[in-house]
Amino acid sequence: MNTRRCLVLSLLTLCLLLTGLAAMAQEGKLVREVVYSPSLEGNLLGDSPKRAVTIYLPPSYDSEPDRRYPVVYLLHGFTADNNLWTGGGYISGNILHSMSVWLKQGKVREMILVMPNCCNRLRGCWYTNSVTTGNWADFIAKDLVKYIDNRYRTLPQRESRAVVGHSMGGYGGMKLGMLYPDVFSCMGGISGLYDYENYMFSIFPQGYASVSTLESWGQFQSLDWVSQELVAECAAYVPNPHRPPFYCDSPFVYTDTKPKKVVKAKEAYDRFLEHDILRMVDKHLNALRSMRSICIIVGKSDHLLGNAHELHEKLESFGIKHVYMELSGDHTSNVMAHTGEALRVFSNAMAFEPVVSVEPRGKLAITWGEIRRRR
Repeated sequence: MNTRRCLVLSLLTLCLLLTGLAAMAQEGKLVREVVYSPSLEGNLLGDSPKRAVTIYLPPSYDSEPDRRYPVVYLLHGFTADNNLWTGGGYISGNILHSMSVWLKQGKVREMILVMPNCCNRLRGCWYTNSVTTGNWADFIAKDLVKYIDNRYRTLPQRESRAVVGHSMGGYGGMKLGMLYPDVFSCMGGISGLYDYENYMFSIFPQGYASVSTLESWGQFQSLDWVSQELVAECAAYVPNPHRPPFYCDSPFVYTDTKPKKVVKAKEAYDRFLEHDILRMVDKHLNALRSMRSICIIVGKSDHLLGNAHELHEKLESFGIKHVYMELSGDHTSNVMAHTGEALRVFSNAMAFEPVVSVEPRGKLAITWGEIRRRR
C-alpha cells in the first residue's frame, strides 16, 4: 500500500513538474534599456534624446540561439509611456503574461515586441517629426529599428516588421506605416484618432484657439489632459520656432473684436491637416497597397468608433485590403485584448523566415536577415 502511495505521489509530482516546465516554456522575458536617439537632438522643448524602451523577448529566445524573430513596435497613447504595456498606465494587465496566454492558445506566434517611451514634456509626441518636439517618427522608424536590429536577433526586413498602437499610438501606427513602407510591412491602429477636420475641429475649436493664448508652463500644467493634448498636437503638427514657450501655431485663434470670436487661422489650419490620417491616405496609396496587413480595431463603445469606421470606409473605397474589427469595450477598456487581436493578425501576415526576392534578370537577392543568420 505504501509502495502504491509512493508511486502515485511520484507520478503526481512528475505531472506537476512537467506542467510547470510547460508553463515556463511559454514565458518570455522583459528587458529594459535606454536608447539614444540622434533624431531627438536639439528639440525646442528640451526633452532628452535618451529614451527608455521595454523589449519583450519570446520564450525560445535564449534556448534557440540561432533563431531570428519578427518584430512588432507597440506605441502607447497620450499621457502614457512604455510602462503602459506592463501594468503602469491606463490599461490593466502585463504584456508578458498576456503573450504567455496567447502563445499557449496558439493565438500568436513567437515574436519580439518593442515598447518605447514616447512621452515628452507635453505628455505626447504624436509620433511626428517636428522642430519643436523632435523627430519622433524618425526615432521609431530609423533610430530604434536600427538599434533593435543591431542588438537583438531580429529578421531585419520590412516583411518581418509591424507597427501598431493605442489611441495616440493608433494614430502613430497608421502614420508610420504610410511614411515608412520600406521599414514596415504591417501597420495598425487600436482606437486611433484619424479625423481631425470633421471630428476634433468640430468639437474643440475654442480649445485650439486657447493654445495661442498660453504664455507659461504653469498655465499648461493647470490644464486638463484634453486641453494639454491640443497643445501637444499643435506643437507636433504646426511648429513655430518663433513662438515660445510652446513654439507652435494653432488652427484656430481669437479675434481682437469684442466679444471675441474663434476663427480659422488658414495657414496653420492647412498645415495641421497635412497630418490628418484620412487625408494622408490619399497621398500614400502605394504605401498602403504594399502592406502585408493593415489592422483597424476599435471598441464598440469607444468615442472614436466613428473615426475608425471612417478610415475603414476610406480604405474600402480605394480597394485597399485591411482587417476591421469592432470589439467590446470603450476607449480604455479591453486594450490588452485588442492588442492581442492585432498581434494575431500580424502573426498571420509577417514573414517568420528570411525573404528571398528575385531581382531583374533573374538574379536571386537574399535579405540581410539570411546573410546574418548564415554567419
